Amino acid sequence: MTDRLYTKEYFAAQVSKSDAKAAWQYGRLLKYAGISPTSHPRFLDAGCGAGPALGFLQKHGYQVTGSDFVLYPLQEAHKRAPEVTLVNADLRDGLPFVANSFEVILASEVIEHLAEAEKFLAECYRVLAPGGCLILTTPNLWDLRRPWDKLRGKVWSGYQDPTHINLMTPTRLAKLVSGAGFGQVKWRTGIKPWWSRSIRKLNFSLELPYPPVIGNGIMVAAFKGKDKG
Repeated sequence: MTDRLYTKEYFAAQVSKSDAKAAWQYGRLLKYAGISPTSHPRFLDAGCGAGPALGFLQKHGYQVTGSDFVLYPLQEAHKRAPEVTLVNADLRDGLPFVANSFEVILASEVIEHLAEAEKFLAECYRVLAPGGCLILTTPNLWDLRRPWDKLRGKVWSGYQDPTHINLMTPTRLAKLVSGAGFGQVKWRTGIKPWWSRSIRKLNFSLELPYPPVIGNGIMVAAFKGKDKG
């Protein structure tokens, strides 16, 4: 991960993301995972960036902590959600929390930045309480646009970010999550929320968390067994 590439411009889309778009995006993730603040109150947004999820999560009753290793997005996250606990932490060094600290860990568009994915997943398992839920999103190497963009002489979106050093297929990511000890692992691929209004309307009418197509994003939800410490 090349730290100097994480400029203000890098986080611009997160800073400008509307509350409505954040609610649509993260609401679907929680619905897919099947969790609520009643059953899973303590929530870590690992790699929260400028905090587009934080206000939504707090508003819906979660006890939220956000972490990032770049100070600028944390400053923007504080503006967006001033009551949320924010921690300056580098995920490459592990999670600076004691075991069983959270019932949910969200790592949205994070794991592709980490060379040691297994180490990060092991840390998520350690920090989650028994019965806790891990939610991951990341670009999808099975995205149909990847070979199509190559044929057209274009650069696929997953390759456009030079900090993407560990891109995944759904099956590889699910295998890594299972290998870290998680159970009830499920995954789905699909397009990003902003792609088109028509897809959003279709998605709502069918109540699907992601359209069931080989699209540009992977979502994984998995749980730490209640008999595990």
